[in-house]
This record gives sequence, C-alpha cells and structure tokens, in this order.
Amino acid sequence: MSQEKFWVLFSKKLSGEASVEELGSLEKLISEHPEWQYAIQNLEDLWKHQPAKDYVQGEDAYMLHLHRMTELNVPFGENLEAEALVIEKKSGFSKWYWAAAAIITLVGLFAFSDFFSAGSKRNKIAQQVNEVSTRPGSKSKIQLPDGSVVWLNAGSTLTYTKDFGKEIREVTLTGEGFFDVTKNVEKPFIINTTSISIKVLGTAFNVKAYPEDKQTEASLIRGSIEVTIKSRPNDKIILSPSEKLVVENEVPKAEIRDRRTGNIERTQLPVINTLMSVNKLKYSPVDSTVAETQWVNNKLVFRDESFSELVVRMERWYDVDIEITDANIAEERLNGIFETETIIQALEALKEFIPFKYEKTGNKIIIHR
Repeated sequence: MSQEKFWVLFSKKLSGEASVEELGSLEKLISEHPEWQYAIQNLEDLWKHQPAKDYVQGEDAYMLHLHRMTELNVPFGENLEAEALVIEKKSGFSKWYWAAAAIITLVGLFAFSDFFSAGSKRNKIAQQVNEVSTRPGSKSKIQLPDGSVVWLNAGSTLTYTKDFGKEIREVTLTGEGFFDVTKNVEKPFIINTTSISIKVLGTAFNVKAYPEDKQTEASLIRGSIEVTIKSRPNDKIILSPSEKLVVENEVPKAEIRDRRTGNIERTQLPVINTLMSVNKLKYSPVDSTVAETQWVNNKLVFRDESFSELVVRMERWYDVDIEITDANIAEERLNGIFETETIIQALEALKEFIPFKYEKTGNKIIIHR
C-alpha cells in the first residue's frame, strides 16, 4: 500500500499538482524508506530532461503499462488505477497522471519493479544497514528515525543500521553532511568518519570528510560537540558555537625502494602527531551566514581559497573532471559565490580575476595559461 501511495504522491510532485499536505505525506514516506533516496534522484533527473509530450499519448502509455504490470503481478496497485480514473473523470486528463506514465516509460517495466527491492537487497547484503548516497552534482535531505535531519552534499554517503535509535544513535559519513540532531541525553548521537568521530546530544553542525581531501572539518553552529581524532584517541576536543575544527588527513603514501630487489613500493608513513586547529567561523556581514553551510542553500561559497581547492569542490558541484596544468594558476586565491551559474558561466566569471584558458570535452575540462 505504501508503494502505491508513493507513486501517486511522487507523480503529483513531479507534475506540480501536489498539495502542501500531500508533499508532507510524501516526505514522511520517504523518510521511512531512506533506501529509496538514490532511485528517487534518478527519476527526478530523468523527468527534468524529458521533452514536453502530448497528454493523450501519456494516457495511452500509462494504461498500457498499468495493464502489463497487472498481468505480471507487479504491485503497482488497483487503488492507484481507481484513483487515477476518479481524477480523470473530475478534471479531464491530469498532469500527474502523465507524470506517472512518463516515469514508467523512462525506467522501463523491470527497472520499475526493482525500484523498491534494490534497497532491501542492499540491506541484506550489508547486514541490515541502510545506505543513502548522493551523486556528484546532487544533494539530499534525509530524516532519520529519531527525527534528526541530515543534508548530504554531492558525492556523499550516510550509513546506519536498521536499529538506529533503539539502543544507540550512530551513523557513518563519507563526504559532507549538515546535521540538525534531535536532543536525547540518554542516547548520544555519534558520527564516524575516516579520521574523526563526533559525539553530540542535540545540536546543528557541518561535517566535511571526503577521504580524498587534505583536511577533515567540523563546523559548529549551535550547541556543543565532542570530537575524537582517531590517530589521537586520548584527546577530546570540545567545540563551542561558531567554532571550526580542522584536522589534517593522513599524509600521502611514500615511495620506498627495496634494496634487495630494486622494486619501488608505496607505503603509508606512520602518523606521529596529527595536525589540527580550532578556528572561529567567519560570518558574512551581509546576511550573517557562514560559508561552510551555504551549500545547503544551493550556494557554492568560497572565501580565500586557492583555485586548486575550489576546483575540487566545483568537480563535485557540477559533476565534471577539471585539470589545471599551470601551477601558478592553481595557487591563485579566490573569493565568490556560485548559485545558479552553469559550469561554463562559472569558468567565465573566474576568468575575470585570473587570466586562463580552458577546453571542455564532454565532462573533462582542461585549464591552462
């Protein structure tokens, strides 16, 4: 039944015909099934790129697929068909009705029937672990079973057990997430990343922990958090509001030549004393915002960043691969905000401050002098 309700509400959302109450019901349904999140993103992307089509053709396609699914016992549901027919009689062919038809046509019948089973299969393989991922170029909002809300930035993954909240509240983050944690003194909320662990009771903060980045960051907006650096387990750092912890990630592997064979091997150097610092967050004098959390509002804010550092963020933001071939260009410092700009518009804007040229082939961009 929840699957049938989901498709009705999701189709109405895509067509712009969902009421406030229906959007609330849809968000609650998705929060109860976070494993659907990745597939939902794919369907939304497909819908955005679909050309306008005739509604009558959409109705034919919808009814054809509906009957085929019934024949194959795919649980799309008689209730959905009945509701669609009622709406059709009341107001003629509805846009959401076309949206449902388009979705079925886009993903194909068998991919459609696998939509709900993919998450459960993954959970069984991962020993009952829920996993929510975002691709480069996209973001997600998740509500956890305890009411806590997490926004995931591009190229990020959040995992937690299906028993989350019953005994403990613990998640693992790869990438970047903004957490608004529901307070529960008896059950601390724990976030694990590659280099740090964070323990909170109820607060709002941002964690940036991409494994390939040079640094891991934790920025506290309100409340307090306790941070443990995994290479320094005896040290506990307590952050106060408006403070930011920056931890240097492990140094790159070094090349060592074997004296006997002459072969070169890459080995991880031991971490003697992980570098870290605690700094004050810088609030914008215009709107009192901080750059570290503005990605939640679809703004790519950069303040005194090198071009090479900005490029890493732009790759995730725009889902592209960027290479800078000139070291001097890579070290240039930049300030600015991207919000609605395309990747080409962003590059053209940066050229106003740094003289460079670029070539774009498919998803690959080469920047040079």
